[in-house]
Amino acid sequence: MLTRSQISAFLGLSVVYWIGLLAWRGVPLSWEMLAPFGSVVGAVSLTIFVFDVWAWKWIIFRGWLIKRPNLHGTWKTELQSDWINPETNEGIPTIHCFMVIRQTASKLSIRLITEESRSQTVSAGVEACSDGTFEVSCTYRNKPRSAFRYRSEVHYGAMLLLAESANPLRIEGEYWTDRKTSGSVTLMDRKPKTPVTFEEAQALYKSVC
Repeated sequence: MLTRSQISAFLGLSVVYWIGLLAWRGVPLSWEMLAPFGSVVGAVSLTIFVFDVWAWKWIIFRGWLIKRPNLHGTWKTELQSDWINPETNEGIPTIHCFMVIRQTASKLSIRLITEESRSQTVSAGVEACSDGTFEVSCTYRNKPRSAFRYRSEVHYGAMLLLAESANPLRIEGEYWTDRKTSGSVTLMDRKPKTPVTFEEAQALYKSVC
């Protein structure tokens, strides 16, 4: 989102062009024309803030002014990893966890919360596809809780998700890690709140995962 200084700079440049055109047309100029400048900057800053945080989700702006899916909220998530336990030569069961997505028109933050760890995005982006779907890509850092560090170290990974519409009910994708593991991701049953801990997310669904 643009800062107040950036907005002032762009509006100031607009004023310079505007005054230049008025002078070129022979319109009388005065300092009074610049008196509302501070109020205009404040009004534009407030408008941009409201749009960035809330209004971008409104249907009237979708498609022509903003091309981003609305993913904000907490998603019940299933992870299926291809990791094989070298001691048993067997895979692991599906991991039930939560994906917390905080989103504005200009920013996207994705946090995966499991009973043992948290993954926070390092970078994230959304690309609108020609068929009306959206690809969400991110890199992330996974930080296990201290009690599990003996068998699960801090690591990095990447994830690619596919949202089939601007307001998806279900999202599917894949992930890869620098520990040479990969797997599938399925997001479903979104809630509007964005909790911080696994226990808080769990409470949103009033059930034990």
